[in-house]
Amino acid sequence: MIKLTGTLLNVYTSNDFTNKETGEVVRGKNKLQLLLETPLKNGGSRKELIDISIPAEKVHLYKGQENELVDVDVAIVGKAIFYGI
Repeated sequence: MIKLTGTLLNVYTSNDFTNKETGEVVRGKNKLQLLLETPLKNGGSRKELIDISIPAEKVHLYKGQENELVDVDVAIVGKAIFYGI
């Protein structure tokens, strides 16, 4: 399991999506907006804003924690490159 740690900026639901071919409406996903800080070799840091989809049953874990440091359990979709720090 992988954990991301970042400052929680927002908890929101994305817009619904309508499939143009079938007309089916897919409800928007629940998302966390996190500000991650990555340390650099030169002693500085780089900030990156990311959105993470979460299941509806986990939204309550993050509501009210805006502007606080949170840990989020994540899975990987697609190819990722890892390196030790």
